[in-house]
Amino acid sequence: MVLFVTGACPKYDECPYCTISPWRRNRDVIYADEVEVKSDEDVLREARLIEAQGVGITGGEPSVVPRRVEHYLRVLKGEFGEGFHAHLYTNGWGITEEVLARWVDAGLDEIRFHIWDEGGWQKIRLAVKFDLRVGAEMPAIPGSPWEDRLRDLAVFLDSAGAEFMNLNELEFTEGNRRSLLAMGMRPRPDSEVAAMGSREAATRVLEFIERETGIDGYFCPAQQKDHQMWMRWRRRAKNVAEPYESPEERGSLVYGVLKGDEEALSLALDLLRERGVPKERILIKRGEIRVAPEALIELAEELVSLGLEGELVEVAPLDERMVLAEYPLAYVARHGKEWEEGGG
Repeated sequence: MVLFVTGACPKYDECPYCTISPWRRNRDVIYADEVEVKSDEDVLREARLIEAQGVGITGGEPSVVPRRVEHYLRVLKGEFGEGFHAHLYTNGWGITEEVLARWVDAGLDEIRFHIWDEGGWQKIRLAVKFDLRVGAEMPAIPGSPWEDRLRDLAVFLDSAGAEFMNLNELEFTEGNRRSLLAMGMRPRPDSEVAAMGSREAATRVLEFIERETGIDGYFCPAQQKDHQMWMRWRRRAKNVAEPYESPEERGSLVYGVLKGDEEALSLALDLLRERGVPKERILIKRGEIRVAPEALIELAEELVSLGLEGELVEVAPLDERMVLAEYPLAYVARHGKEWEEGGG
């Protein structure tokens, strides 16, 4: 689970590549994945729904709200036990020995620093004194001085007793697109978000880490974040699905919608019942019927012949369902065999 503890950060101007969305920047908001947090139960509920094994605490800058971080560490560890892994991302702004001590006491397992300025690297050395897995997580920005500084940081991490450096493929987002373009970065032709040259820069730095240091080096491609989201949605979908919704393999939910006048809807309901569609997989709402997608696909032609309209709807498994795709009933009727075979 990703726990976004605040959108506040005093260093936004120093990180033109920051991926945080504009509507979260400099706002003191809390999100557990995509869920806005209003209470501790919101956090615990999301962790349960996605069957989380741990939490990544991020922002903004978490050290701006150190007591809040401590609180959620205690809430999550208290509910799920010491085996619930907790790691935190920080630019080091508010990191002190006292803050680290409180976080470690509350259950923090790992800390990942994002610091370019050599003057701030001593915060890393401070963290190594605690019972923490300590490392850095940095964007792989191609060219000088970025790659040189990443190599210098790797050497420092090794000398300080830290354990790893994660390199993230530089990616374009709504929040940083203009800044990256101004830096001369361009999207990779085969990707909507990955920056050209970032993967190659990461390879060069990782080769240096392997050759010149004793720390571990890792690379996270841009598409990995999408993969992580879909894996999280897959777990959530099976736990939040309404009786008329069916979880898809990739992590979305699908259901059928039937619309028409009162007579057409009555005929549709009779047909569904005659064909043995379980009553719990049918929801009658004013002006429409929601039904299991399998039933809509199987009976699409007959439903169209009865004068029904509607669609097969694919949604994200969020509390407020976000529509991902809609397929008109008439289209489903024409391609019914393809849908039944999973080729829709």
